[in-house]
Amino acid sequence: MRDKARILSSFIVCVAYFVTLHVDTTIGARIYIVGNALALPYMVKHRCWDLVALLVFFIVVGLPKVFA
Repeated sequence: MRDKARILSSFIVCVAYFVTLHVDTTIGARIYIVGNALALPYMVKHRCWDLVALLVFFIVVGLPKVFA
């Protein structure tokens, strides 16, 4: 299940990038946070702590845009 979530996460992040550039920044940020959150369990399971830290950083940086 985690592998499928990681693959779905990659797709969602690509869609979020498009939405952020061409549609709406707030919606794109929300989609981006969902995509990053889906990748976290896979990264934790495989002990990719550098990527976990990076994804958490991106989520925290994107939160103000989500609530704006």
